[in-house]
Amino acid sequence: MSVPVYIALLHYPIVNRNGAIVTTAVTNMDIHDISRSAKTYEIKGYFLVTPIEDQHELVGRILEHWRTERSQAYHPDRVQAVSLVRLARTFEEVKTAIQAEQGSYPQVVLTDARIFPNSVSYADFRRELSDPSRSHQPVVLVFGTGWGVSDSFYPEVHRILAPVYGPKGVEGYNHLSVRSAVAIILDRLFGQ
Repeated sequence: MSVPVYIALLHYPIVNRNGAIVTTAVTNMDIHDISRSAKTYEIKGYFLVTPIEDQHELVGRILEHWRTERSQAYHPDRVQAVSLVRLARTFEEVKTAIQAEQGSYPQVVLTDARIFPNSVSYADFRRELSDPSRSHQPVVLVFGTGWGVSDSFYPEVHRILAPVYGPKGVEGYNHLSVRSAVAIILDRLFGQ
């Protein structure tokens, strides 16, 4: 695949269980596990998006740990994966960073556990990404935390991927961790 693909994990604007727009906390496991999936599927970069300065400081300390000689000696695979992680305060920073690297703004593809009438299937989007006549416009796959991405983010979105379902489809349990959803979606789009 020649299309550069990035991941963004939004912590704002997110809705909580009551539908209010909130900022969620960055978790250590999301940093490690999603970066490992990103490295496995050759994603160009993994952005953690949060406006909270304390969260930037915390993530910065975690990332510094993985830049030490000791970490590089004992966990070189983890160091490679975590090297993909970048912090952003806003989604605009994500788009600007991708534009600076790739020469154009990314196509924004939202993942969501809800059904939308214009959702694209994984098989169709995989075919689009591998189509040699497709432009080389970069893609950023956007994942949400909490109870999902707020509707206020939707003006940013160009495409929405279909939900991930288990064997019972729409009638079944549908509350995957974001780490699991990222791994499943990357495998559906880029796995062998």
